[in-house]
Amino acid sequence: MIRQMMQNTILRQTVKLPVGPVVRSLRVATCITVLVLAPQTVFGESATYQVVSPIGESIVEMIAMAPRLDTLSGKTVCMTWNDGFKANVTLPVIGRLLEKKYPGIKIIPYTEMPLAHLAEKPGTPQTLSMALQAEFKKKGCDAVISGNGG
Repeated sequence: MIRQMMQNTILRQTVKLPVGPVVRSLRVATCITVLVLAPQTVFGESATYQVVSPIGESIVEMIAMAPRLDTLSGKTVCMTWNDGFKANVTLPVIGRLLEKKYPGIKIIPYTEMPLAHLAEKPGTPQTLSMALQAEFKKKGCDAVISGNGG
C-alpha cells in the first residue's frame, strides 16, 4: 500500500539518518511529520532512508493573474451565485453599497447571470465554465463577485 502511494504525486527526498528502527516518524518542521520508510542500505553507521512528504508536489502550472482595477467607478461588476449560503440576501446588499461608494458603477445582479456551478473535473468537457465565461464577456464584466464568504 505504501509503495502504491509513493508512485502517486508525492514529494520524495533521500536523507541519511542514524541507524534505528526500520520505520519511524520524523518531524521535519513545526507542523509536518513525514513517514520514514525502510532503509535502502544494510544497517551500519548510517543508512539512507526515503522520506515521503504529506505535502506532495505542485502539479498546477501557475499563470499570471489579471491586474487589479484601479477603481470600480464606471466599471461593470457581475455577480454570480452557486445556490450557496445566503448569497441571495447578501449580494443585493453588496451591490447597493458598491453603487453608493463608486459613481457610475454598473452592477449585473446574480439573477441576470447563469448559475456559477463548481468547476468541472480536469479532463472532462468544461461546458458550464465556458458558458459562464462567455456570459462574462457578453455582459462586459470588468470584475466579478463570485462569493461572499458564506
